[in-house]
Amino acid sequence: MFKENQFSNLRIIKIKNKIIYVIDKHQYNLPLWGNFSIKNNKSYTLVSIDFHPDTNPPFYQSALLEATIKDDENAEILAEKIIKRKVSSIKHEDVLSLISVSDELSNDEHINTAMELSYLSDYHMINCMDKHEYDRGAHYKVSSDFFSSLENEMFESVDFKIPDEDIVLDIDLDYFSKKDSFKPKNNDIIKKLIKKAEIITIARSKKYFEYLKKDEFNLEECENSCINMIKEIILKKM
Repeated sequence: MFKENQFSNLRIIKIKNKIIYVIDKHQYNLPLWGNFSIKNNKSYTLVSIDFHPDTNPPFYQSALLEATIKDDENAEILAEKIIKRKVSSIKHEDVLSLISVSDELSNDEHINTAMELSYLSDYHMINCMDKHEYDRGAHYKVSSDFFSSLENEMFESVDFKIPDEDIVLDIDLDYFSKKDSFKPKNNDIIKKLIKKAEIITIARSKKYFEYLKKDEFNLEECENSCINMIKEIILKKM
């Protein structure tokens, strides 16, 4: 369906029967998830590992700006109406049109957009910033002791359990501030997630990666280390 560099510097890697997509900006997961959901005629449960809890409503920033300009005092109420209008105008089955939709999204609005369009039925957001309690989805706040970690202990510290449902695994590289993150010693949980995931999406998020990293390594090294870890797990070398 998609070609290398078609949007957001897309990179496509196939390891055995599993496809890994790498993109620059996180919101461009929308066409990837949409295509996979439509092709298989089912919704997926997302497991996302990210520094930030990217679960704002669809089009929230642009809708709030538009609403504030029109009616500052009632901006939040008006923004909700604008969001509903924008979501209802999306051509749900037109995968290529989702690329243009992603152009309008901020980098923390794609998950709930995918939920609204039923590409996702649920999500588990493992992040370092907030443990939101929304009507749907689950957030797990990682303590600073476990920032950048993929060890079993990190997942256990936030009481994360691998969902029973079919999953999409999503990883934002800004989560990784240390070079040794991709060689966890106790790695049963990340191994199970990678093997269980029907597809894997990775966002480079260069701006945030550069801001948050602690070790001296670059984004390309981080990306390749992440992919090599996934490859080793899929090929049963880890």
